[in-house]
Amino acid sequence: MTGDYAPTPVEDFLDPDDPTLFPRLTPEQIEYLAEIGTQLTFARGDVVFEHGQRETPLYVVRSGAIDVIDHAPEGDRYFTQCRAGTFAADISMFTGEPTLAAGYAAGPTSLVAVAREDLRRVVATTAELGDLLLRTMVTRREWLQGRGLGQQRLIGSRWSGESFAVRELLERNLVPFTWHDLAADGDSRVLMEGLGIGEAECPVLVQSDRVIRRATVTSIAGVLGLRAQVDGGRFDVVVLGGGPAGLATAVYASSEGLSTLVVERFAPGGQAGTSARIENYLGFPTGLTGADLARRATLQARKFGAVISSVHEACEVSEPEGAGLREVVLADGQRVRGRAVVLAPGADYRRLPADNADRFEGLGLYYAATHIEAQQCSTEDVVVVGGGNSAGQAVVMLAGHARQVHVVARRPLELAMSSYLVDQIEARSNVRVWTGCEVRALEGDDKLEEVVIAGAGPDQRVPASAVFAMIGASPRSEGLVDFVGRDDKGFVVTGEEAARHPDFTRHWDGADRAPLMLECTRRGIFAIGDVRSGSTKRVAAAVGDGALVVRSIHASLAP
Repeated sequence: MTGDYAPTPVEDFLDPDDPTLFPRLTPEQIEYLAEIGTQLTFARGDVVFEHGQRETPLYVVRSGAIDVIDHAPEGDRYFTQCRAGTFAADISMFTGEPTLAAGYAAGPTSLVAVAREDLRRVVATTAELGDLLLRTMVTRREWLQGRGLGQQRLIGSRWSGESFAVRELLERNLVPFTWHDLAADGDSRVLMEGLGIGEAECPVLVQSDRVIRRATVTSIAGVLGLRAQVDGGRFDVVVLGGGPAGLATAVYASSEGLSTLVVERFAPGGQAGTSARIENYLGFPTGLTGADLARRATLQARKFGAVISSVHEACEVSEPEGAGLREVVLADGQRVRGRAVVLAPGADYRRLPADNADRFEGLGLYYAATHIEAQQCSTEDVVVVGGGNSAGQAVVMLAGHARQVHVVARRPLELAMSSYLVDQIEARSNVRVWTGCEVRALEGDDKLEEVVIAGAGPDQRVPASAVFAMIGASPRSEGLVDFVGRDDKGFVVTGEEAARHPDFTRHWDGADRAPLMLECTRRGIFAIGDVRSGSTKRVAAAVGDGALVVRSIHASLAP
């Protein structure tokens, strides 16, 4: 786009004079960034950055302005302008993700381009300027997401298992997108017809510059670059698992100068990342969602230079090589070497033991309750199975959308659920609690229609469009954790318990020291979070493990 152009402004225009979204940098701050960055000049209409571009630098506007454009299939939309003294960037410039919009020079424009790695150093080392840049980028992303601007569109059927899987992938990896159900969204049908897309090609991901037909988890992960390219890399710490424990390790290790890689099999946040609302986490009196906690922790780890790779899994860890390095083989064939390996695989959801449960997974049976499912269940009846905090959080959120929420629990809620959640549930007029009961079966034709609840009396049938099973989780004690000693329940033993395990005498390399705190029966391998024997199954405890293990890693790496 060069020369004259006049994209249509959106109604909800992002005010370029808003001091929160467009803070003015001081002359000293601009000069500091100019010394780090590269000087560039553009003529009117020149492309500064493309929509969907990766590894985009932060641009400081010294003179002129940048018009920010949202490219959409319906046409270009102009929604703001970055003027002299401000900067163009949102979180994508910081993380390396694709940009949510394009930028064009509004006239003769002089810019300073600050590369992503330099930007990270600025954020990590200059408190006032770094905080200003990071806070502004987060605020801008939230503003854009709140208005659906610059986002990809996922179109499919609510009752499609593949659509559900892709939707969960995008949601949990914090990829900005909007979900459009074919049965309820006429505009999406019109868009598909205009693009020549048939229903058989759904789910479809519509981006600014391309359309991905028959989208799958694997194809979307590849297109969006969720999986890091780290083949041949060497790290001080390789963390296998990106839940709260793994992310905490990444934050504390990388902030203390240890190069860190986190390999997560699906998405950052782990089981906690699916929590509808966490209200008993220290420092957040008004609560926060699991997704928000995962987003904050991921951003914080990246701020200090940690590499986080999603939809990725390790399949082999070697014996120590020269300099104590272990080779970690990843499922896609990439190989990395690490001085310390941290096992943080977390837990797997326990599957609902009910007739037809397998048939309805992703088609009405879910193991997490996000705002998308809550909105889809508006004015419908739903069932939540479980009596713990995860179930309670889901009930409170769903009750704000669903017509009726049935809670099925084997024991009274107050025996396993925090009292604040019990109080909120009792205050909801559209919640019915079935105590001493369990779900026997799920029934329906192409979609879930009824749930059979079994208790002391005859089976009861209740209409339901969705079931949310929150019946606990088991440690992911298969795979790589077979490499180290475990207790009789499958949890990984560490520290003093590891020293008493039979595997210790068989595999411990040398007798110069005992296993460190959180260290396993093999030197230089640590276990944290839910998979660790004796761990407390709480988010705060997992974060504590992640912080504590870094102390032991330092000790293990010391000469």
